[in-house]
Amino acid sequence: MDNLTMDLIKLTRRNRDGAYGTQKNRQRGLTAIAAELRDLGYKLPAAHSLKTKHVGALVEHWQCRELDAATIRNRLTWLRWWAEKIDKANVVERDNRAYGVGLKAEQQPNRAFSLPSAKLAQIDCPYVRASLRLQAAFGLRREEAIKFQPRFAVRPHRIILKGSWTKGGRARQIPLTTPQQHAALLEVGRLVLDEGSLIPHRLSYAQQLKRYEHQTLNAGLRNTHGLRHQYAQQRYLALTGQRCPLAGGKRWAELSHRERKLDIHARRQIALELGHGRLAITNIYLGSAVQ
Repeated sequence: MDNLTMDLIKLTRRNRDGAYGTQKNRQRGLTAIAAELRDLGYKLPAAHSLKTKHVGALVEHWQCRELDAATIRNRLTWLRWWAEKIDKANVVERDNRAYGVGLKAEQQPNRAFSLPSAKLAQIDCPYVRASLRLQAAFGLRREEAIKFQPRFAVRPHRIILKGSWTKGGRARQIPLTTPQQHAALLEVGRLVLDEGSLIPHRLSYAQQLKRYEHQTLNAGLRNTHGLRHQYAQQRYLALTGQRCPLAGGKRWAELSHRERKLDIHARRQIALELGHGRLAITNIYLGSAVQ
């Protein structure tokens, strides 16, 4: 058990707020968060070491794992409790909307955004810059874009992702359909000339992840998972010829029979490209059209 976990357990035992079940859930949740921080490369020596950057890294990590908004809101409640008990309440935003999880499903916000060239230019590390371009062009998760090995991945008309790079160990392929994708792969190819990845040889994945987080935060790219949402919405437009519901397109009741068939086909394809086995997961990216 590391120092942070031990300190959090002591903190929960000193502050027995709420019912017994609430206390136990909070303690389990906080110790799990301590493990996640450690896995992300943050070795906090004590509970009082919590900072805004740690909260931001956790939220992005949870969103990269596609946890639902209700789960993230619950975990933010534990983080706020932690912050309050160490007299650092301001390290966690009071409004969940600051993290894009403040609204209920029927009021789901559109988290998609394109990669601004001005902000990309503020990224000093060429490896981080290339990873961001891959995220935008192919809808990759952050980890996939950092571990990307062009010598293995780039094939005629598609890219192939190893299971060791992906969530759940599910290998997958994504078609090459746009000039943006070809341009991103050219940049990566110029940068990585051997069998390596977008992790510089002298660094570990955890070290490169911290560099990625630091540089994207400084450039004002607070949550790059929105690039994955943008990819899904662009693919929906390409496959159906119209915008998805979250981007102002038609709801299910407004679609013709032909449009409904296109909608379902597009969602199945997008789910595969994003690495998901369930069609319903596309509601997070596209909005709820399928009834």
